[in-house]
Amino acid sequence: MINKFSLDKKKAKEILPKRPKNANKGTFGRALIIAGSRKMVGCCELAVSGAFRCGVGLVTLAFPDCIYDTVTLRLTENTFMPLPSHNGELSKECITELLNEVNNFDVVVFGCGLGRCSDIKEILGELILKSRKPLIIDADGLNALAEIKEALKSAECDILLTPHPGEMSRLIKRDVDYIEKNREKVVNEFCKEYNVNVLLKGNNTIISDSSATSVCINKTGNTGLSKGGSGDLLSGMIAGFTPSLKGDLFKAASLGAYIHGKTSEMVSEELTEFSTLPTDCSRTIGKVIKSIIESE
Repeated sequence: MINKFSLDKKKAKEILPKRPKNANKGTFGRALIIAGSRKMVGCCELAVSGAFRCGVGLVTLAFPDCIYDTVTLRLTENTFMPLPSHNGELSKECITELLNEVNNFDVVVFGCGLGRCSDIKEILGELILKSRKPLIIDADGLNALAEIKEALKSAECDILLTPHPGEMSRLIKRDVDYIEKNREKVVNEFCKEYNVNVLLKGNNTIISDSSATSVCINKTGNTGLSKGGSGDLLSGMIAGFTPSLKGDLFKAASLGAYIHGKTSEMVSEELTEFSTLPTDCSRTIGKVIKSIIESE
């Protein structure tokens, strides 16, 4: 039997992690975000900000060393892990270093703005097989995964995929129209076959746990989220909640999607849906969380 539900403020408040008074940054966990390329630098800032604004204590950004100067000038709160690059994107020469570090973190994000070179597929394959910590795969990570998705069946970590319909189309080799007409069925079948959590973006975003027995239908948000960078912010937000939710990617994704949608609703009241930007949504995360905390 499937437990299907949607979050409101009351349910979001029940999931929202508590913040003990005697805590320190280590209490709230460490996130590793593997992101960026020469052509896509802004995704790094959005993912990192999303993680921090959703409560994680420490964020390390792993990125191609060719964008070192740009990234380190734009970001201030996180630490940096520059990795070998080739033609503006991550090189597979980074695999050994990544694998030596990945299990020192409480959650890992892979894919935002990485590009589509063949090395990304090889790097991801090694992470899926060797990581023991919750792994969020987004954007170009999903494009790479489409060619190696059978590796998911050998994973020993909990995994969340965050595709939009186009990325889901590449994963299951069906057209977008089919996916949009069968959203719940597509997610249910994929979760069961590959034992992963899935967040399928779109109007009424669907989030399913890996057994497809719990499904959250997110009803917040508007077209203000239909901008490049919104998904990067969401991935970071989910990562930010994951450590404090004891690694529960389903809960983190459900809460992250709810708050992400609420930020766009709040921003667009002032700026309209036309002019809402992911950076505006990032700056509004705290206001939405405050409204949840103060709700009855």
